[in-house]
Amino acid sequence: TGSPMVSPTKGPTAMPSASPTESPTKPPTASPTGTPTASPTDKPTTSPSGSPSHAPTVAHSAAPTGSPTVSPTKGPTNSPTDSPTDVPSLAPNTEPVWETIGFNGFEKEDGSGECDLNDWVDPGADAKVIENRWNNVHSGNCAVRIQDDSRTSMVTSDLFNVTDYDTLKVIFWYKPKRMTASTEEFHLHISKDGGSNYALEHTWSSDGKLGSTVFTDNIYQQGIVDDIDVTNATEVSIRFVCNGDTNSDRVFIDDVAMEAM
Repeated sequence: TGSPMVSPTKGPTAMPSASPTESPTKPPTASPTGTPTASPTDKPTTSPSGSPSHAPTVAHSAAPTGSPTVSPTKGPTNSPTDSPTDVPSLAPNTEPVWETIGFNGFEKEDGSGECDLNDWVDPGADAKVIENRWNNVHSGNCAVRIQDDSRTSMVTSDLFNVTDYDTLKVIFWYKPKRMTASTEEFHLHISKDGGSNYALEHTWSSDGKLGSTVFTDNIYQQGIVDDIDVTNATEVSIRFVCNGDTNSDRVFIDDVAMEAM
């Protein structure tokens, strides 16, 4: 009874308790915890974070944002806006704008078709208003006729105010008849002092003598005299003068327009 109870109780209890408790607990805890934790935490975190964070971010953000935004915005916007706005606005101002300041078709303004000088002056026998016979008018029913080379071989307009203008233009239609000799011609004179004095402005002749315009006998043709300087004038008047050999040498004049700018 006394021997078997003491030996089995103390022997097996002391040996198994000390060895499994201390030895297995310490080695597994110290070895895996220290080495694997320090190495994976520091190296993988530092290397991947530094390279992808700085290099990719700066390269992609700076290049697309700066270059495409500045170039397309300033280039196309300034060029189309400045060019079409400034250049076309100047184009219309380069063309002269003529204003009609007087017209005479030698018919009454009431539309009756009756002939009238309409404040123009003929001084006598060698100038008169005629009705349409033998196609001697250009339009309507009337024209003015000047003939020969006397002191009355002329017709003079009324006065036109040119205070607001610098240049005058005279446009008219004329028909010479039997004005074939080399000495026969007619002239346009102009007064820039209110009708006190008249000066030669242009000449039409059968042979185109120096400074004159050649005309064709017995048909209506247009005469134009422009670039008449009236910068310092206030009122102007024009006068047509015939220089024929006889009363049969005539010039018919119709549809006289005065333009200024």
